[in-house]
Amino acid sequence: MPDTLDLTLAGEPVRLLADRALYWPARDRLLVADLHLGKGDTFRAAGIAVPSGGTAHDLARLDALLALTSASSLWILGDFLHARRHAAVDAAWRAFREAHREVAMAVVPGNHDRAFDADVAGVARAREGHVEPPFEFRHAPPHKLVPDRHVLCGHVHPVLRLPPLGRHPLFWLRPGITVLPAFSAFTGGHPVPRADSAGSVLCNGRQLVRLA
Repeated sequence: MPDTLDLTLAGEPVRLLADRALYWPARDRLLVADLHLGKGDTFRAAGIAVPSGGTAHDLARLDALLALTSASSLWILGDFLHARRHAAVDAAWRAFREAHREVAMAVVPGNHDRAFDADVAGVARAREGHVEPPFEFRHAPPHKLVPDRHVLCGHVHPVLRLPPLGRHPLFWLRPGITVLPAFSAFTGGHPVPRADSAGSVLCNGRQLVRLA
């Protein structure tokens, strides 16, 4: 099974990466959704015992994907943060941003991004529904699809339970829309009915499986 998968969306070549990311060659752009930086810090601040190191782990994965693709830009499709900002998370992101000064970065803010500050993060702020044909970039799926556009978004955290492979994140591909899996390793998932998953792609960090 491959760790990358080339396919065509709305006539445009893209590459799916097993570690929950999509690469758009025409724009040399890496896309992820639902980074949820600081989620563990938010839980611990509320007295909920969860392991530390989630932010560092996810940023290391993102670093590896930028190295793999040599992408010149990175877009995060919403939920850059999980909740409020934390000093340790801010410091980790600043170090990551400094290490990739040459990469243009943008965030489409999501429903968790009330504390997001584009200037502080050193990224551009892209609006929900930004269009670069044939794609429309969003955090959440729209209520209505527009003909001749293909939506790329997140928010849903799609997963699929498929014996004997177990429960895995999913690139949920449907006509006119692709929902990316949540990039953060510390997230729940929305189960996608098997009947609605045809043509979608399972990913487990190492391998991709195209579903019939």
